[in-house]
Amino acid sequence: MFLRRQDSRQEEDFARPQDIMAPLIQQIGRLAVRTFKRDSQHTPVTFNSLYDQLYSLVNRITPEELNLDVKLLTDRGPYDASRDGAPVTYMQLYEDNDVTICVFILKRGVRLPLHDHPGMFGILKVIHGVVSVQSYSHFTSESLDSKLQSLLNAKTLNGVFPATKHPKVKISTSDPACRLSPDTQNMHEIFSEDGPAAFLDILSPPYGTDKRLGIERDCHYYQELEPFRVSSAPSNDMTLLISIPSPSDFWCDQADYEGPVIDSGPGEQDQS
Repeated sequence: MFLRRQDSRQEEDFARPQDIMAPLIQQIGRLAVRTFKRDSQHTPVTFNSLYDQLYSLVNRITPEELNLDVKLLTDRGPYDASRDGAPVTYMQLYEDNDVTICVFILKRGVRLPLHDHPGMFGILKVIHGVVSVQSYSHFTSESLDSKLQSLLNAKTLNGVFPATKHPKVKISTSDPACRLSPDTQNMHEIFSEDGPAAFLDILSPPYGTDKRLGIERDCHYYQELEPFRVSSAPSNDMTLLISIPSPSDFWCDQADYEGPVIDSGPGEQDQS
């Protein structure tokens, strides 16, 4: 997706000198722009190197480095819509045509419903509290036998597709960031555990209108069909997901980002 052509030139793989003294979140933002810029002349080796560096930087981030308002992290007990408003707060730090950097803040006991990230890479780092994450990966049609494929093609199962269900994981601030790719763990549901939680999210390409490809990249919501067992299923981890409307118990409000300004860095220009 991000690899336009092979090039014999070796792109600089390490943090640029002008970035080293910048606040950590600025370093992360500038490196994210370099990593995911789709019209750059990355080789696969260069992309992987930049991505690994970005992942390493993200694992160092804290709420203090984002100047996150501590009031947003106050534990007011179990979530109460009449008192607390939206269950989730969204804070955008940076966005261009190739990458979104944001923070999600979940009140005690709430969730981000099961949703997808069409064609995206992602890095999720918990910066406050604890979350549990239930992830899924798409099964390809080549992995299914004819009997199961016929079942899924039936009109009665419209909007249903097979997925691998990964083990549920609990993640705190001391744990490394989670990763997703266009092919693996691309769908997940996230729950706050034992109090409010917040995480930094880097996604590429962003949701919304993709000007480069001329498509609308929407977020879709799903529900797992349980119980599901078919003797011809390729593995015991396979389950079925069904597309659903956005859940009525989920909505977001927004908070302003007041930390260091994130930009693409000296010499970087966004290509619309």
